[in-house]
Amino acid sequence: MFNLKHLLNLSFGFRTYIWMDVILIKETPKAILIMFDNKKNWLPKAWVLRIKKNKDSKSIKIKISQYHWAKKFG
Repeated sequence: MFNLKHLLNLSFGFRTYIWMDVILIKETPKAILIMFDNKKNWLPKAWVLRIKKNKDSKSIKIKISQYHWAKKFG
């Protein structure tokens, strides 16, 4: 059985994920402050699927949906 939310997810591509290299500035329990392309933005941790941290630098990799990425940086 399909519901409306499922059909909207299929048509808008909410399930397309990308890995982005960003600079971590600050982290709180609910959000992270990142810098990408000289722009600072808060991202809710609920939007981020995975975070890979480098031990020697502030750069991190985040896995996020293209929809949410475009919503913040588009």
